This record gives sequence, C-alpha cells and structure tokens, in this order.
Amino acid sequence: MAAAATMAAAARELVLRAGTSDMEEEEGPLAGGPGLQEPLQLGELDITSDEFILDEVDVHIQANLEDELVKEALKTGVDLRHYSKQVELELQQIEQKSIRDYIQESENIASLHNQITACDAVLERMEQMLGAFQSDLSSISSEIRTLQEQSGAMNIRLRNRQAVRGKLGELVDGLVVPSALVTAILEAPVTEPRFLEQLQELDAKAAAVREQEARGTAACADVRGVLDRLRVKAVTKIREFILQKIYSFRKPMTNYQIPQTALLKYRFFYQFLLGNERATAKEIRDEYVETLSKIYLSYYRSYLGRLMKVQKHLDSYLADCYDAIAVFLCIHIVLRFRNIAAKRDVPALDRYWEQVLALLWPRFELILEMNVQSVRSTDPQRLGGLDTRPHYITRRYAEFSSALVSINQTIPNERTMQLLGQLQVEVENFVLRVAAEFSSRKEQLVFLINNYDMMLGVLMERAADDSKEVESFQQLLNARTQEFIEELLSPPFGGLVAFVKEAEALIERGQAERLRGEEARVTQLIRGFGSSWKSSVESLSQDVMRSFTNFRNGTSIIQGALTQLIQLYHRFHRVLSQPQLRALPARAELINIHHLMVELKKHKPNF
Repeated sequence: MAAAATMAAAARELVLRAGTSDMEEEEGPLAGGPGLQEPLQLGELDITSDEFILDEVDVHIQANLEDELVKEALKTGVDLRHYSKQVELELQQIEQKSIRDYIQESENIASLHNQITACDAVLERMEQMLGAFQSDLSSISSEIRTLQEQSGAMNIRLRNRQAVRGKLGELVDGLVVPSALVTAILEAPVTEPRFLEQLQELDAKAAAVREQEARGTAACADVRGVLDRLRVKAVTKIREFILQKIYSFRKPMTNYQIPQTALLKYRFFYQFLLGNERATAKEIRDEYVETLSKIYLSYYRSYLGRLMKVQKHLDSYLADCYDAIAVFLCIHIVLRFRNIAAKRDVPALDRYWEQVLALLWPRFELILEMNVQSVRSTDPQRLGGLDTRPHYITRRYAEFSSALVSINQTIPNERTMQLLGQLQVEVENFVLRVAAEFSSRKEQLVFLINNYDMMLGVLMERAADDSKEVESFQQLLNARTQEFIEELLSPPFGGLVAFVKEAEALIERGQAERLRGEEARVTQLIRGFGSSWKSSVESLSQDVMRSFTNFRNGTSIIQGALTQLIQLYHRFHRVLSQPQLRALPARAELINIHHLMVELKKHKPNF
C-alpha cells in the first residue's frame, strides 16, 4: 500500500510537470476534456507566495522518480494519468474494505473500549487502595512504635510484680483458708484422719494470723472471722464426739474418769480444746472434767428451753394449718426421735414426745376428714367444661395420697390407712359421677381409664407395688380397659363376636346341628372380615392414640385389642372346623391365622 501511494503521488507530479499543452493534445481542454470529469481544484493555493518553494518540490519529484516502480512505469510507457486513477481506485477499494472490516469488528472494538475503560477504573481503584494502604502503613508504623513503648512499660511492671510475687505469695499462702480445710471441719466426721489433719492446719493458720496481726497486716481482719467460726465449729464437734463416745450420761457427774487410752488417742483434741499444746495429762484431766460438767448442764438447759419454745410455737401454728403433709411429716419426725431416744435408753423426753403427738394427731385427722367431706360433696355439674383427660381433682388426690403413703410406709399407722381408704373410696365415687356426665359409654370408659392410669402411675412412683392403693387402682384399670377393648371391637367386628359366642354356646350344649342353617351368615362374615379388617384396625389404632393421654397406656390397649382380635378369629376358625360347616365353600377365603398375626404386628405402635 505504501508503494502504491508513492506511485500515485509521483504520477500526479509528473502530470503537472508535463504541461498543459501535452494534455490538450491527448485529452482536449483541461476544463472539458473527456479524461478529467472535474476541473482541477487548487483551493487557495497561491503560487506567487514566498511560502511556495519550488526547489523543495523539485527535490520531492526527483526522489519519487528514483523509485523503482516509477522507473518501471516510465520505461514501459504507462499512461500516468490512467495509472493514477487505477491506483486511486485501488486505494478506495482498500479503504472501503478497511471500513467494512472496522464495521464487522465494531462490537469487538466497543468491547475492547469498555474493557480498557474498566481496566482504567480498576487501576484507578488500585491506585486509591495503594494510597490508602500506604497511609495505613504509616499509621501502623506509629502504632508499632506505641506498642513498643507500652511493651517496654509492661515489662517493667512485670519485673516489679515478679519481684513482689514471692514475698506476697508466702503471705497469702499463710493467710488463705483452703476449701479442703473448710469442708473437712464442717462435714468430715471427727474420727476421719483428714479431720485431724485439717484441724492441725487450722491451728497453724490461726498461729500465722496472730503473728501477722502483730506485724500490722491489714488482711488478717478478713481471715480472722472465718478462722474463729471454723474453730467454734471444730470445738463443738469435738465436744459432741467426746460426750457421745467417751463418757456415759448415766454416771454421776462427780465420777467422770477419762480413760488413759482415750487420753492418748485423742490427746490433740484435748490440747486443741484447752488451747495449750504442752498441757500434761493431769492438767488435761482436771480442767476437762470441770469443763465437761459445765457443758452438760449448758446443753441440757439449752435443749430443754428450745423444746418448750417449739411446743408453744407448734400449738399456735396448728390452729390455722391445713397442710396435712406437713403435719404428717412432723408426726413422723417425732416418732423417729422417740424411737432413737428409746434405743439410747433416754426416757427423759417421753412425756414431751407424747404432748407433741397429742397436738399433731387430732389436727392431721381433722384435715383428712375435711378432704374426704370435700370430695364427697363435690358436684361434677359445677366444675365447668369436662373432657376425657385426667381431672385435676384426681391428680391432686394422687399426689396427696402418694405422699402420705410413702411417709406412712416407714412407721405404719392403722388410723392413717383407714382415713386414706375413706378418701380413696370418695375419689373413686367422684370419678364415676364425672364419667356419668358423658353421653356415650365409650367416652365414659376413656375418662375412667385416663384417670385410673394417671393415679396408678403417680402412686407407683412413690408407694410400694404391693400397697392397697396400687392394687385397687390396678384392678379398676384392668377391668375398665377390658371393657373398653370390647367396646372398641364391637362396631367393626361385632357380628363376628356375636356369632362366635352363639356358636360356642351351641357346641357346648351339644346343639352343633343348628349351625347348618348359618351358612349364609358365616359366608357374609368371612368375606366382610377379609375385605375390611385392615382399614378397621387402622381406624381403631388412630382412635385409641387420640383418646388416651398416656402413649404407653394407649399402646397397651392397642396391643390388647389386637391380641383379642387374633383370639377371636382363632375361635372362629375352630367353629368353622366343625363337621356342620367344614364343607362350606367360603372356608377357602379364610385368612391364615399366622398371616393375620404377622399383618397385625405391623399395626403395633412403638414408643
């Protein structure tokens, strides 16, 4: 393309140099010859101006004439004007082709432009990010310098604290009261080795605190109260142990003698009580006999005064008390204390126990009788809306009765059992009265089963399995459950049940010949059972699970119903095996009993 352009320029200049005369001879006048369609447009070219330098034009023309293509054209006598037009035409074609190429690649060029623009935006953001990163680095460097300064300050403080830690740790270890010491003094028996070890530790702690107090250590005030309370507790436990294990209360006070073996075995206890680690055996014996006399008299007077206060408070409390469980617990506490005193041969408090029981028993019996009367007089119609779920009154009775039964098992009382029996009878009658408010027998049975099951479950959690209450409600639950199963099987399988019972009665009376007239009925029962037993069992299972609040109870009822259904169908098979019905064609449609058992197991819910 560059060579063609050079030739075109050279051709134009040669034409101009050839002169106007030659052109007129070949082509005619310049303005109207056939070779040129338009007059030469020179525009504002001023050939008289000094800016037009002919020498430069001559040099340019001379350079073009030296071109190999131009030389070849001049040698071959090619018409320069024609060749110039041909070159221009080729240039136009090339230009048009280039334009088409640009148009075809316009989408790529536009995409490239967009990509370049996006790259410019990305680069601009990168520049901003780098600028921000540079500023962050500057701030981080300043923060690092700050952290270095803080680290240096912290290192100084750490060295200072480590220097103090050793001495302060020794002081704290000497003053702090370990949890093991507190636990052993408060909870461990006096005879355990750890009690003696911690008792020695307590003595050492007290000595260390006294030493630090002499030096003016203020922290001793926080520990002194704890140590004093622990010492009081230790002294109390040691005194009680010595009074119970070493000396007899039945001997006169003046005859107290400390056995030598006990003196050696519990020497540290005596020294701890006397506060003298170097006390001799004689000093311990003399001082402790006097102390023991004072302790005995002090304990006796203190306990006697407290018991009298308890009796007066109990009398005023029972006047307005309606908590039968609380009163019954008080009765059994008194009975236990009376038994303990009898085992230890301490009859001095027998009269006191009798006076307290004389206050508690009448009030307890009155509260129970009031509960019996309340249940007896309850009208179900005034209780509002009823449903088949366990009633709140039966739940309260179950919790109340199970609590009293569990307490009474330790020291049984016949009068308590009689009152609880009366209350149970009234509750059973109340449940029957409420059940009578339901219109259908099925709803009545569901209500009874739910309430019996709930009361039985609560009683079995706390009372013995062989108690009268558990046995009574178990019998009621079993009876009502069996009745409900029969009521449940009656709608879908009532015809089968009736026929089996009638046929068995006829066979038992020796009237099996009468079964020959029941062939149509038997055929209908066989086909009806075969077509509907699956849907009936499914409906039965769903009905049971909707009716009972205890899923386990519902599962048990479904299992009982399915078991009874299998037994019923098995009895039906035996009836059909009688000679009078053995030739019945419909017997071929009977379901195999084992197949029925397998299918029914699929309907057994698992919880």
